[in-house]
This record gives sequence, C-alpha cells and structure tokens, in this order.
Amino acid sequence: MHMAGQPSSSSNRTVGGVGTYPGNRNPENPDHLRDIAKLWNVEESSLAVGPEKGIIKQMELMENEQIGFFWNIHTNPLVSLPNLPRVKKAMEKPFVVVQDPFLTETTEVADVVLPPAMWGEKEGTMENADRTINLLRKAVEPPAGVKTDFEILVEFSKRLGLKDKDGNPLVNYSSPEEAFEEWKNISEGRPSDMTGMTYDRLEKENGIRWPSTRENPKGKVRLYEDGWFPTKADYCQSYGKDIVTGRPKTEKEYKTIKAEGRAIFHPTRHLGAAEKPGEDFPLWLNTGRLLWQWHTRTKTARAPELHDKAPKAYVEIHEDDAKTLSIEHGETVKVISPRGSIEIPAKVGTEMKKGEVFVPFHYGEWEENQAANQLTMDIMDAVSHQPILKHSSCRIEKIAVEHQSQ
Repeated sequence: MHMAGQPSSSSNRTVGGVGTYPGNRNPENPDHLRDIAKLWNVEESSLAVGPEKGIIKQMELMENEQIGFFWNIHTNPLVSLPNLPRVKKAMEKPFVVVQDPFLTETTEVADVVLPPAMWGEKEGTMENADRTINLLRKAVEPPAGVKTDFEILVEFSKRLGLKDKDGNPLVNYSSPEEAFEEWKNISEGRPSDMTGMTYDRLEKENGIRWPSTRENPKGKVRLYEDGWFPTKADYCQSYGKDIVTGRPKTEKEYKTIKAEGRAIFHPTRHLGAAEKPGEDFPLWLNTGRLLWQWHTRTKTARAPELHDKAPKAYVEIHEDDAKTLSIEHGETVKVISPRGSIEIPAKVGTEMKKGEVFVPFHYGEWEENQAANQLTMDIMDAVSHQPILKHSSCRIEKIAVEHQSQ
C-alpha cells in the first residue's frame, strides 16, 4: 500500500521533485551546490539558489504573467486548491500542460494533455511513508503509443537539448533502473542514502528502508534510534525559518542553535483564525474527506460502488441552525463565503456543532457548482506555505422554489 499521497509525494521530496535539491540538500549551502554541480557536471552558476516556491506563490506568479509555462503532473489543482475562482483565472494565463491518465477539471484549462501509462503499465521504484523503497514491475503493456511518465520526461529533456558543461546529454539514462543507479550516486552520504540497494535486492526482499548504505545495506527500521539527527550546519537540509513570519534564517542564525546532531524543537503559539464568522458570514465552514472518496475523485468517482455511496457534495448543518434558517433536510441551498458560492443539498442533523457547517471537498465539476474550494481561503501558513484549507466563514441561504425547479 502506498501511503504517501496521490503523486508519490514522499518520493518526490526525497529526490528533489518538489523544487528542492535531491538527497535533502540545502540550496543555501555553497558546499551542497558544488556537490550537485559536480555530480551533474554542470556549472555551479547555473543552479538555482533559495527556497522553493509553493503552489500558492506559483499562482500569484501566473496572475502577474511571470510564469508562461506550467506543467502539471498527476494532480488536480482545480479541485484541490483553495479559492478556486482565483486559481482557474490564474491557470488560464500561461501555456498549461497536464500529464494525467484521466480527464479532470484541470485538463479543462490545459493547452496540451499528455495521457501517460498507469501504475500497472510501467516499471520503477516508489517510496512509502515509512521510508520503504519498493520495486514495481510492469503488469501489463500500456495501450499502443502511450508512454510512461519516465519516457515522457526523458524525451522532453532530449528535445530541449539539455547538455552538461562538456556538451554531453545531461540525461544519459534510458531505463528506470539506469535512472535509479544514477540516483544512488546522488544519494550517497545524504540522509536518504540508497547506495546499498539494487533492483534485485528490492525485488527479493520486498522493499528496503533507507538509509541503505554500502556499509549497512539492510537499511534502518528506526531512523533516530542512535540519537543522532541530521542537524549539523554543514549537513542539514535547511537553516530553518522564523516560526512566526516564515523568514528563512541565515547560516549564522542557525549555528547559534548549536544543534550539532540533536533534534530541534520549536515552541509555537496559536495565532488564531485568519478569518472569523461575522455579521455577513455568521457560520464556520469546515471542509474535509469522506470514507468513500479519495482526494479529488479522479479515480474513485469512476468506481460505481464508491460513486454511488457518495455521488454529490452536500452541506451538513445542525438542526437548530437549519430551523433558524427554515432549511429542510435534502433541500438545495446556497453556501456563500467571501470568495464564492456553491449550491448543494443540506444534510440536517445533530452531529455538527451549532454555528458550524461541513462540506466534503472531493467534488469539482464546475458546471454543477459544488466544489467546496470555491469557498475556502488561499491564505498560507508562513512557515509551511500550506494554504489554510480547512476553515473559513460562510452563510447559508435558501434558494427560491422556482430556481430549484429549473
């Protein structure tokens, strides 16, 4: 079972697929940049420095026309991101490529859709939340002409003509196993060291946890059982951020902590909600998941048994609030926030607290106007750059009978 999210997010973080450098390297550390430049045989000056930009910042850059090309792989931001009216408007500005086996709400704004092979139609490694690396073998051939994600990206690099500083192709592997062998070299000496792994061992042993070094190829079940943490200034992945403002700290500031292999704990304080109910929007809106659907329903909506269990979005409201608003169970109502509105059935009961309502976020389908994230805030946490998706203010209005019957 893969426990790390829709696009194998754990793997992405380890190998640098989320805008960071591979092997948990620090872009603010000149030695780490020199290390990468040597491994890739490129000029150090060509490497980007500084922290990666989160998706909300990327949307802002699209709005300002500072991103002209956006490549979206195996995610569905036009359901999963907050304040969807803003997201949709932003994503209509650049040239958008969406790489996904399924048509989604996001493919609707794409200029090009690349349909890659699915998981059973390709070979490669994946990482689970417990650091276990598994080898997946191809079970069936993909449809004729359909390429894997790996083949698409390798082909793209060739067509771009990416070269190292000696004029050789920057990407010089042609199979997933060859790519894994190169990654092993990149990982050496880093927290996610996989130099002790091979495809043969991964298959025979049904997965290995990193770090799996040449000296300890069996891997490590408990990562910090020896009491050592990767916090030395010349080794750590980041110098950290100010816990309130999110400002990246300097190497000098980091060294004052004197972690030197010890864990770092940050005292925090609750800053309160960024948006609270008021006169115009008197209710708390909470969003979340349902048992029968996964994330943006890209696949679960296509499973009849799951779809039939939860085919539509709804708003759950306490019976006392429903009585005050003269709302009946099953009645279609309008849920309105400072950012937009949706029209969905009311589910009246006593499980919700008074003053709060709940809307499951899985549903997009713009034409049916039921996406919870049309209502949610795109304000970000300063440290993690994660948007505050879970709550906002709202109000509920009845819809005229004439309108409902249309």
